[in-house]
Amino acid sequence: MAVKYKEIADELEKDIRDGKFDETKKLPTEEELIKKYEVSRNTIRKAVTQLVNRGLVYQVQGSGMFLREKSETDFINLGSLRGLTKDLTSKKIETKILALHVVEADEEIAKQLRCDTGTKLYYSKRLRLVENEPFSIEISYFKKDIVPYLNEDIASNSIYSYLIEDLKLNIGFADKVINCEKINEENADLLQVNPLDPALIIENTVCLTNGTIFELSKSLFHYQKAKILNRINFK
Repeated sequence: MAVKYKEIADELEKDIRDGKFDETKKLPTEEELIKKYEVSRNTIRKAVTQLVNRGLVYQVQGSGMFLREKSETDFINLGSLRGLTKDLTSKKIETKILALHVVEADEEIAKQLRCDTGTKLYYSKRLRLVENEPFSIEISYFKKDIVPYLNEDIASNSIYSYLIEDLKLNIGFADKVINCEKINEENADLLQVNPLDPALIIENTVCLTNGTIFELSKSLFHYQKAKILNRINFK
């Protein structure tokens, strides 16, 4: 029940993307949403905050909740942790598993994950294709005591859907670092670019709501295809 507001936000996001509110350009009122979902006002407000943070709606005091203009092009949402399948909703996404196995944290990884050297981790490396074209390489480490099981079937789809819907993890926040670096020969071949071409890099350190780090990831994006969106609310 703790994630009820996220479920409501997900349902409203689907309705928004399906064009349900295109005619009015507004969400139903708080009272209408409270009645529809049979939850508290606080739950609805938390759900709406999720939609605001996802860049889908904005609130006008005394007037309601309005839809933001849709982007003509799909972007990687810098403010989201939900992955390509949620960011690039209009695109065909495929995943090729390059590696998936259990490793022991070395000194450097252990320091970043704030765990002991030798801690068991799931290591995954995936090639993501968008509309049949190489788009990004994702390298991730997950603490095995928090994510006890991963297989190729899960990793071939949305890992985050599995973490949230099956493992019921309460994912809280993340630190993201963005930089560029020259790509090595192996990864250049995967992304179908030239060795030493630039790559856009996004590194994530992801925590549960209690502050425990459970994931360390690094995504390398095709420099000609990746576009970043960060929708900001001025307060």
